[in-house]
Amino acid sequence: MKKYLLIGCLLVGGGSVSAQTELNSVEEALALARQHNPDLQATRQTAQWQAGAVDVARAGRLPTLRATSSLDYNYALPVQLVPAEFLGGRPGEYQRLQFGVPYNLTAGLEANYNLLSPTLTHDIRLAGLNQQIAEAQVAAQQDQLATQVVRAYYLTALAREAMQISEVNLRNADTLLVLARERYNAGVTEQLDLNRTQSTRLSLADQLEQNRLAYTNNLRQLNMLVGQEVRVPADAAQGWAVAGEAPATTNPDDYPQIRLKASQLSYFQAAIQREQATRLPQLSLYGRYSAQAQRREFNFLDFDKPWFSIGVVGIRLDVPIYSGGVKLHNLARAKVRADIARTEMEAERRRQLAQDEEWQTSFAQARRSLALSRENLDLSAQNLSLALIKYQAGTYTYDQYLTVFNESLQTQNRYLRTLADAMIYGGLLRTRL
Repeated sequence: MKKYLLIGCLLVGGGSVSAQTELNSVEEALALARQHNPDLQATRQTAQWQAGAVDVARAGRLPTLRATSSLDYNYALPVQLVPAEFLGGRPGEYQRLQFGVPYNLTAGLEANYNLLSPTLTHDIRLAGLNQQIAEAQVAAQQDQLATQVVRAYYLTALAREAMQISEVNLRNADTLLVLARERYNAGVTEQLDLNRTQSTRLSLADQLEQNRLAYTNNLRQLNMLVGQEVRVPADAAQGWAVAGEAPATTNPDDYPQIRLKASQLSYFQAAIQREQATRLPQLSLYGRYSAQAQRREFNFLDFDKPWFSIGVVGIRLDVPIYSGGVKLHNLARAKVRADIARTEMEAERRRQLAQDEEWQTSFAQARRSLALSRENLDLSAQNLSLALIKYQAGTYTYDQYLTVFNESLQTQNRYLRTLADAMIYGGLLRTRL
């Protein structure tokens, strides 16, 4: 039984591992995020929902027909006093007359058709513009998601690269610590050198744990962005290379964020025209037909009793004259909102252009420095190996070796920073294409 249970656990564990998707490039991460990111899916669903509002607005042009019915019980009927002589009575006396019957049942149909409705035309246009805004929001959300995925993917790859470098440094520190203990036991070095060596080893171990934590956090963020469990290859940062010049950006007017602001501006400009249209008259065709039964007793199922029909067809003209200044205030507010949208669009354009300039200059600088940083990193690794050999041979003191080691750490940090700038800014520029 335990054997089969163990096999089952292995199968489950193997299935969970195979469920992870390996992302060999940032393009694969972007494609996965476009398909599975929950926030982007919600934005797409919102756009689909907004598309239905266009059909709802267009339905206002169709005629409407509704059935109506009412049942009234007049528990206090009106009474009128009339001269009794009109009813054959004596002059000077009055007779009480009661009008109506207690029970009334009415059933009918009402039809309406808008012959001329300026506001309805603008409502349909506003619904279409609102749909365009929703579609632009999808593109803007996707563009923002691409920026986040690029940063998360490359930061994950860099954290893994930093882990590998820290592991090498820690192994070198372990070798140095073993050598320092041998020399201390032999009486060649002092307790101070042994303590300094051990302190260096502890610092490197702590740095390795910090890099592991950074890798875990960045990978978790990447998993959230792409919508599923993924893993980044160990050589994702090592095999990265700058290819050619910086990608040329497109026309800023084609950027999703600016297109979104332009769509919002068009909507609010159309809203001004809609408010202006509320001053125009509206013309509609209407018709009603109803049948009414009046009974003294509740006997509406007695079809021998008479029903009375009423039918009317007409044209209604509604001309707004005065509404207390509400239309003027709404029009003024619509103009202010359009001005706000125009200001937001110009501010977004400036922000996007400044961001492009930042990405271009940062990538160009990183591209120039990356090759030198890699060459300097190789030289630093050779120097560290030579310093360790000399220290083992006794021709180098611990302080001399520590100087070379600190220089190596600085070179590694500069290389990682340069590589991070080149990878991230290059990836961000490619999202503009």
